[in-house]
Amino acid sequence: MLLQLALERRFAAPISELMRHRIFDPLGLSSTAVPERGSDGRAELPPALMGHAVQGYSAAGSQIGAPGDQQGYFDFPGTGQMFSSTRDLAVFLAAHLGELQLDRLLWEAMQFTQQGVFAMSARNVQALAWEISDYGGPLIIDKPGGLNNASTYIGMIPSKKLGIIILANRGDQHPYEVARDRILPALAR
Repeated sequence: MLLQLALERRFAAPISELMRHRIFDPLGLSSTAVPERGSDGRAELPPALMGHAVQGYSAAGSQIGAPGDQQGYFDFPGTGQMFSSTRDLAVFLAAHLGELQLDRLLWEAMQFTQQGVFAMSARNVQALAWEISDYGGPLIIDKPGGLNNASTYIGMIPSKKLGIIILANRGDQHPYEVARDRILPALAR
């Protein structure tokens, strides 16, 4: 949240607008948004995007809110759920793996987010936006996510040009465990 505040103050724009102009639009991520939370608790999404929002469920399988419900840990603009599509996430992953022609500054910024900043353990380092894991094979760069109504994972092995995205409409799941331990290492072999 501190980085978000610093960026918003520096550029005099909300984080959702900054992300749209500097990341989503240049990458062609037309189905990705960081919406504000409306008075009804739902995301303020354009109708076309709202029509693609899925029902979220708790870890026990009960419905949470309605499709497009804007969950979050903090009640601060820009800290709720990000909405995207599988197509957009695949493009985002391809961009990070160097598979797309990008503006040089955007490419350098994306690479910078993959640089380790803080060692969390002997095998895990926190980068600016990603986590870097060394389990004795190629480095895995990834980001687990989710809230009480959805669970997500995006991970890659840049040295092998491999990536995976896991989206689940059930909260408090841990797809990173199977992705880090089994799927990505198996694909890397």
